[in-house]
Amino acid sequence: MQKAIFPGTFDPPTLGHLNIVRRAAKLFDGLYVAIGENTSKPQPLFSIAERIDLLQKSTQDIPGVKVVDFHGLLVDFAREKGITTIVRAMRNYSDFESETAQAHMNQRLGELETVYLLADENYRQVSSTLIREIAKYGKDLGAFLPKDVAATIARRFADLPKP
Repeated sequence: MQKAIFPGTFDPPTLGHLNIVRRAAKLFDGLYVAIGENTSKPQPLFSIAERIDLLQKSTQDIPGVKVVDFHGLLVDFAREKGITTIVRAMRNYSDFESETAQAHMNQRLGELETVYLLADENYRQVSSTLIREIAKYGKDLGAFLPKDVAATIARRFADLPKP
C-alpha cells in the first residue's frame, strides 16, 4: 500500500491546501497531512491542536486522509511511518526554487521522493501568510478558506483593533 505525506504548517488551512489534499488522496492509498512547526515563520495564528482540529473537520469526507502533527525533521517522521513519498504544491516559480532545494535534501537525507502537484489556478495566489495579513483588516475570506476556518478566523480577529 503506497502512502505519502503532505507536510506544511497550514496556518491557516486554505482551500488551496484542500485542493492538493483531495488530488493527492486520489493518487495514494493513504495520505498523512502532517502539520509541522516552522521556526523560521512568525508566531502562528493557530496552535497545532487548533490546526489539527480545523484540518480534520475540513478533510473528514476525503477517504484515506489522516491529519497528524510532527516535530523535528520530516525525513525522520517519514522513516518512522515507513513512507518514501512527499507531496508538495507548486504555485509559482519561487515555490519551485525553494521546494527543489528541500526535495534534494530530503532525497539525500532520507531517500524520499517528492511529487509536485501544480496548484489549481483558482488558488495560485493564496497563501496562509497573505490570509493572515488580510484577516487583520476584517475582510471576508470565505472565497479562500473552508467555512469552519473562515468563521474561526473571523472570531479570532473580531475584537482586535484594525491596523
